[in-house]
Amino acid sequence: MLLVVSEAPEVRLAVAREVGLGCRIVTALGATSADRRLDMGVAVDGLVLDLDADRRVVSDFLCRLVDRGFHGPRILLSSGFRPEASATFLTACDTHFALGRPWRAGELRSLLERVLGVSHLAQSASCP
Repeated sequence: MLLVVSEAPEVRLAVAREVGLGCRIVTALGATSADRRLDMGVAVDGLVLDLDADRRVVSDFLCRLVDRGFHGPRILLSSGFRPEASATFLTACDTHFALGRPWRAGELRSLLERVLGVSHLAQSASCP
């Protein structure tokens, strides 16, 4: 399952469209909502986080993920990322990945398949 955290409804919708039926998603309207979902025991395999919100709130949320022991991949979205700079993050780290907004069609899906595994996405699609 993928947790999509963004205050912007158009970002949450764009991620849902890109992912399609291949992966179950749960959305959160910002970091506070995401914290509540995680506190309720929602188990997620990966996270898509919109960095274009209040930077302090976002950085605090990323710190809390470490405190929670969350080891899944974090895909960080931002309209401030240049494509060439974002590409360097794709191989620089095993847990954090950067993607500029707007992204090209299929780019997010391809990144998710790579970091979560294609078989994992197929397995998520078969779950109720």
